[in-house]
Amino acid sequence: MRNRRYETVFILPADLGEGRQQELLDRLDGVVDKGGGIRIKREDWGVRKLAYPVKKQPKGHYYLLDFVGNAQIVSELERQMRMLENVLRFLTVKTEDRVDLEAAKKEQAEERDKAAAKEAAAREAAAKEAAAREAAEQKKAAEEAAEEEAAASTPEPEAVPEEDAAPEEAVQEEQKTEG
Repeated sequence: MRNRRYETVFILPADLGEGRQQELLDRLDGVVDKGGGIRIKREDWGVRKLAYPVKKQPKGHYYLLDFVGNAQIVSELERQMRMLENVLRFLTVKTEDRVDLEAAKKEQAEERDKAAAKEAAAREAAAKEAAAREAAEQKKAAEEAAEEEAAASTPEPEAVPEEDAAPEEAVQEEQKTEG
């Protein structure tokens, strides 16, 4: 059998849990691997509004599966998708008629390297963000401590002696009696 290159776009419900999504994606990858195909890449296109509700779902999570294999893999992959109630829609398109397997394996390795670099960059960005957040919290705590220290070292205003308040009350009393 001749190996060809295919792309399958499929839609999962937007509210499907992360664990369940990963389970479905692994199952579909397994179909390609079990059939002797090579998965080049799987792209997550994100959640988008559907043109019309499908199975009462207004939104769907789109994925692209790019792989090399034969027609039997495609038919098995589509059979599996029909059986899965969480796959709203799918479409498989042949993109190349003749594929060099060595070139496909090389492209697969490149895609894995890109994905690994992207994950490393995301982890690094998250670490930088966490460090910046921690530095901001420390700065805020230091400012609060400085304010508390300044408030503690500032003398409180002296209380007005009661003797000084009495003449003022007397003046007010006189004004009331006169008026």
